[in-house]
This record gives sequence, structure tokens and C-alpha cells, in this order.
Amino acid sequence: MAGATDVLAQPAGPVRRVGFFWIGTPDGNPSPSLAPFLEGMRERGYAEGRNLVIDARDGRGDAARMGAEAAALAASGVEVIVTQGSSPTAVAKQATSRVPIVFGAAGDPVGRGLVASLARPGGNVTGRAIDLGWSKAYEILREAAPALRRVGLLYYSQGLPPGYHPIFLAERQAAAVALGFELTPLPIGSVDDVEPALAGFAKDGGEALFVNGDPTLMTGRGVVLPLALRYRLASVCTDLRFPQAGCLLTYGDDVSDSFRQSAGIVDRILKGAKPADLPIEQPTKFTLIVNAKTANALGITIPPSILARADEVIE
Repeated sequence: MAGATDVLAQPAGPVRRVGFFWIGTPDGNPSPSLAPFLEGMRERGYAEGRNLVIDARDGRGDAARMGAEAAALAASGVEVIVTQGSSPTAVAKQATSRVPIVFGAAGDPVGRGLVASLARPGGNVTGRAIDLGWSKAYEILREAAPALRRVGLLYYSQGLPPGYHPIFLAERQAAAVALGFELTPLPIGSVDDVEPALAGFAKDGGEALFVNGDPTLMTGRGVVLPLALRYRLASVCTDLRFPQAGCLLTYGDDVSDSFRQSAGIVDRILKGAKPADLPIEQPTKFTLIVNAKTANALGITIPPSILARADEVIE
């Protein structure tokens, strides 16, 4: 069996053009998911400057700009568009029914209307689903802090496809109520809205914060998590890039690995497979990370039962 070195040593072949699309940030920084995707492409014999051209575009953090960017990308001649997040996938799908679209990580792709089913996506969209882990995360928070009741749900409201907002809230409300939590939605339009939202929630007796794993909050995690700590809110996250920024409890699958593996789907499409025939790939491994520094700052003692099964404890 050929290893990675053997694959890279193969003839370059034709140059393939692949688009990468996400909501972006106002400063224009590249997506943190692009690097693992490119790593996955290199593992499969594709390398920028040799046989791969990446056309990366985004909305600079502005949802209103995304439609025009997606249309331009679809018309640019790319053979596949890789998307980060459910909302960019929906925008790309609206922009083209011809160019194959592969989402590197999207939560509930059927419920959000991205694909017809997990087994038979249909149309021009396929990819890798992520299990946002929010239901299990609620359980871990309840075990870690049995006395907590008031939990805020921080999420980027413009990142939800039209019509999905009620479903998004209803599912999370039901899971919260089942565990004895009172859930308060905290929608934001940008990272600038986070501080007033958390300040108001804390003033009203808020005790914990569930941070939704969308791209806007992920890129703003260096602002979001310190603010949660400032307002004495026990933070819970589902994106494994959040713990180092200070999230108290993080439970989820590895988004970076999902993008690395999505390169395999892109490779199959470049070799002739149709998105409609490629089932949605789903995660099989979940990780629990505890930030003991944040727990100490909040005066929370994490039970030994959670520490024992944590994959990582940040001291």
C-alpha cells in the first residue's frame, strides 16, 4: 500500500481548481479550517503550486455579502466548492446547482435543508456532518454543577438558514428543560454584540453559557470566552478549538479532522463521482476537554467522575 510520500511522488497530472467558501472575518484572515483541508488534499496527491489551485472566498463576516461572493465563486471555473458551516453551504447551494458542493462540517444537514437524506443526499451537495454534541454537553454541565439553573444560549442569528431558527431553538429548549435548565436565547449579529448580551444575562441572574459552534463565534472565541469568565458564566462549548480560549467544558468531534477527511470526498468527485451518490459521512469519535484553570477562576469543583473520563484537562 502506498504511503503519503509515495502518493506525493506520483506525477502531478492536470491542475484541479477547488473553491473554499465561508462567512469570513472583517479583517480577511483565512479560515482555520482551510489548512487541515489542504493537508488532507496533500495526503491524496494534490498540492498548491503543482496540481491544485485554491480559490478561497468569503463574506468578510457580513452575511449580506455572501450571496454575491458565492455566485462569483461558482462562475469562476472551480470544479468543486468546499464550504465551512451550514449557512455558507446554503448560500452556495442557492448560487449553483451545477458545481458540486462539499461541506467540511455542518450540523443537522437534513434538518437545515442542505441535503435530502444522509444516505442519499441528492442534488449537488454532500459532505461531512458534525455532531454538535449539545445534548450530551448539557448532561455534562448538569453533572459538573448540579445547582446551576439559568443557562444562556449564545449563537449567531444570521448563521441559521431561513425557517430553521424555530427548530434550532425548540430542540435546544427541549433538551435543556429535560435536565432542569432554564434556557435563555442570546442571539447576536456580530462579535461586538457579545458583551452587552452577556452583561445583561449575568445581571438577570445568568449562571452558565452555552456557546454555539458556528464560524462567527469560533473566530471570535478569544473575545467570547474571556467575557464569559468576566461575567462569571460557566461556559460550555462543542468546538474543540474553544478550550484553549478558556471554555470550561467542551464536548464534541474534531472539526479540523472533519475538514481533513472531507478532502477524500473532494478527491472522489474530482475523479468522477457525483455528490448525489455520496452518503453524508458522520463522526465516530468524541472528545471531552475540561479547562481546570477556568473552573478554579469560577470556584467550581469539577467532579472526579468527569475528570476521569476527560480526554484532556487544561491546568
